[in-house]
Order: sequence, then C-alpha cells, then structure tokens
Amino acid sequence: MIRISDGTGNESIQAKEGEIGLKVAVIGGGIAGAELLRTALPGPFEITLIEPKQQIECQALYPEYLVGMVRVEDLTAPLKPFCERVGAKFVNERAIRLEENLVICNKSQIEYDLAIIATGAVQNYFGILGADRTFSVNTLDGLIKARDFLERRKPDKIAIIGAGLTGIEVACNLAESIDASIYLVETKTRMLPQFSENVSSMMEKMLSEMGVQTLACTKVREITENRIELADGRAMECDMAIWTAGIKPCDLVQSLSFAKWKDEWILVDPYLRASENVFALGDNAWIDIDGKVASKTAVEAERQAKHTAANLARLAKKRALKRYSILASTDSQVALISMGRECAVGVYGDTCVTMPTKLIHALKYWIDKSFIQRFK
Repeated sequence: MIRISDGTGNESIQAKEGEIGLKVAVIGGGIAGAELLRTALPGPFEITLIEPKQQIECQALYPEYLVGMVRVEDLTAPLKPFCERVGAKFVNERAIRLEENLVICNKSQIEYDLAIIATGAVQNYFGILGADRTFSVNTLDGLIKARDFLERRKPDKIAIIGAGLTGIEVACNLAESIDASIYLVETKTRMLPQFSENVSSMMEKMLSEMGVQTLACTKVREITENRIELADGRAMECDMAIWTAGIKPCDLVQSLSFAKWKDEWILVDPYLRASENVFALGDNAWIDIDGKVASKTAVEAERQAKHTAANLARLAKKRALKRYSILASTDSQVALISMGRECAVGVYGDTCVTMPTKLIHALKYWIDKSFIQRFK
C-alpha cells in the first residue's frame, strides 16, 4: 500500500499500481450506503455491502404507504441483484463490531482497507414508559403493522408523538385520508422545531386548516393501551399512538470507540472520516464543518454518499481528498414536505414555498420514486 495526503498533513491508504484495489466495506444499505455503491462503481475497488435487510427502502414514501397511496414494491428495491449489477458483494448480515481492518458480522468476518459506516439510526423512546409499545413508522415492519391496525380497527382518536418532519407528514396524510381526530404532540415550543420559526408558524397554520390538533410544550410521561399520561398531570385518551419523536445511534455505532458528539453520533472531519481509513455518513454521523452542522435528512445522506464516492475515486488516482460542503444544515434546512394527496410544500432556510402545492407534491413524488428506481 502507498499513502495519499488530503492536503492537511493527514494521509490515506491506497493500493499499489497493479493490485486488485482497495477492499471497501460499506456497513449499511440505506440511502447513503446504497448510493455510495451506485456512484463509486465501476471502479478500482472491491466493495462489500453489509446489510441485515434484503432491500433498500425509501422512507420518504412511508407516510404515503401508511394511508394506502403506494405499495411496498413502490418504496423498496432488492439489494442482492443491485449489488450484482454494479459489481459489489452483498453480505446479508448484521455488523456487530469493527476491529482493525475487519468487520465482525453475526456469521462472517469481512476484511477491509477502507470502511464506510452508513447504518442510519434507530427509534429513540427516551426511556418513556410504554413508548416502545406504540406504533413506529421508522421501519417498514413497523409501518406495515401500523397500516394493518388502521385498516382493521379504524381508530377514532390518533395521537402522534413528535412533530418533526415525519410526525408532520404522518399527521397530514392521516388527517386527509381517514375520518379520525388527529393529535400532534411535541415537547418543544412549536411544531417542526428543527426548522425556522417562520416555517414552523406556516406549518402550524396549515395543520390547523387540515383539522390536526397541535399540542406544543407537552411532555409525555407514560403511554398505556388507550391513554397517554402527560408530565403536567393531564391525560389523553386515544385509540392509537404513533411514535415519531426521535432517533439514536444503533448498537454498532454505540459500541465504536471513535470520538462522538454527546457520546452518540460519530464525529467526522471535513472529509467525512472518523479515522484514517473509516468514513461515517448519514444519520449515524455528526458533521460540523465551518460552523454548520449537517441535518439528518435524505438530502444530506445522498450528497455525502456521492461526495465520498468521488473521494474514493480521488484516492484511486493518487489525488488529495476534497472537503465536504453542507447543503442542508440544522440552521438552514432544505426539505420537501408532504401534506397529503397532491399537496406538499418546499422549505429552503427561512423560506416556505406553499404554492403551487400540487406541483411541489408532484416534484417530491417524482424525486422519491426516481430514487428507489435507481436500484431496480
């Protein structure tokens, strides 16, 4: 192996001329992992994708599936044929831990020269009693169970806990599609708290017009079968509770010894590296560059994957790595938000574009469907 500088005195490994190429282990077959494979190959690499699921899923279409607007096959693509098509190896296992140049899976051990950690994140229940028994729309399995319950039980009162992007989209799609009272519960002072106050205000107005009842500054203490106990002593009766309140790192990421932000997310440098030969992308990474922090969104995961694929190509050509530039930061969000059938809004920083809603929805739907189609 030879070493290539990134221009700051740090070095990265590269295969010698004539060698087969770097062995790259990509851990996680979500947006970042799969998109990296798609854009990095063909190339002078031996890439192995490690993913316990058999398919990639477009989570942006989860709210539409919940209300019957799309089918499972519309939001998934099988990973094995995709990997075969691009020339990667697919290991349908769960990565358990990372050792020096070795990924330990539940059955196999995968050697690597470079590792890409793109595991995404898992649901965070924040230790609230009964929260883990609510319906989740963070995974496809949870989503299918939630839709089945909606169709069989036809609940009259639905409480959605967490008013971030997912909570907003779920609330709007349910309010438009079924005859039920929809409550959106948020601990912080406003709906969509990670966005600007102007965007939050416009979103709260639209939610009200759709009949969604919003409860800000409302902390949940405990959830039972048909009741939500609040921290202030009040209680809410409901027939269905859907949890959309937050995410945390998966077990693998929590076990890693890399530097972490608040002991959770992997800290990376401006080249998206956690160490000399390990990159971290997407939700499992904390990316702080020039005072901007990357949002944990599909927009950022996809951009980070393409950037890292380009940096892999630079390694192969013995060129210095390029710094990453954040587009959607925590203080200037970028998003298309589904508000129901044929209705969506666009957000860029402090600006919320609400007209024409049908055209914005058509654009969002096309982007989401086009994304999953890349892997079929």
